[in-house]
Amino acid sequence: MRFTTVLGLSVLLALIALPADALAAGAVRPSSVTGSLIVPAGRPSTISLHCPPGAVALNAAITRRGDGVVVRRSIPGQGSGDWAFRVARDGAGSRSVSAVLRCVALRLPDGLSHARLDVRSRSRSGIELAPGAKRFVRVGCGRNWTATGYALSDGSGRVRLPEAAPEAHEWRFTLENTGTSTALAGLSVRCLRPGVTATRSGGGSAELRLGVTRPSFEHAFPAGPSRRTASGGCGGTRFSVAAGLQLDPADPFEVITAGPRRAGGARWTFRNVSAGDAFRGYVVCLAWNSAFH
Repeated sequence: MRFTTVLGLSVLLALIALPADALAAGAVRPSSVTGSLIVPAGRPSTISLHCPPGAVALNAAITRRGDGVVVRRSIPGQGSGDWAFRVARDGAGSRSVSAVLRCVALRLPDGLSHARLDVRSRSRSGIELAPGAKRFVRVGCGRNWTATGYALSDGSGRVRLPEAAPEAHEWRFTLENTGTSTALAGLSVRCLRPGVTATRSGGGSAELRLGVTRPSFEHAFPAGPSRRTASGGCGGTRFSVAAGLQLDPADPFEVITAGPRRAGGARWTFRNVSAGDAFRGYVVCLAWNSAFH
């Protein structure tokens, strides 16, 4: 199993003039980019998403996938604002796939310049799973970094993720090989440096701290259809970045999608759900009312 780090992804922000009292105003500017495509049978396809100029990517997720669509890879890009998914149709006929990319930029008040947003990705590749095996893996960002997003690469399409739970500086995962042959998987986490320093035009500096929280909740499904959805959210002036989850790997139900929705929400979809099945949901939330001081 290989452990790698991609460093040096950052965006140096130019000055955007604001009113004189803007030092007291929120400087965080989150945004979303969405994309979709029709996946033909028998040929893998790629969805590539790019943040607006000046913004960095915090996480990306598949938000909708038709029956038989397999997500082979989720890949944080080499650039600070890029993400891609490799998907394939397992079966006849074409199906649709949709994805969302969560981004953040800063708007600098009048009198400040040269603030830098830093992100990086850390990855573990070559995670080997025998048929039916489960593996517990942690992928950390480092002490001075905040974990915001994650990605799974699984060329076989047989590895499921019953746990992807965020902590302050890392994500913890449980992987399960549902196939009949050995599978190789990879995991990546997106990391954000929460402290930002800007230069004052008259000398000195101003500081901003990007606030990230991780609310969680438990949800149990009543009797009803075997395909279900659940929703959660950040609340207040917070922007949803990622949706994590934790369920019992022994349960037959599994997640189809888990991702941010609208400004501050998150949504999970499952299949093979029975009455009484339950999971814990996590939402990674970014405060957008932070200011330079």
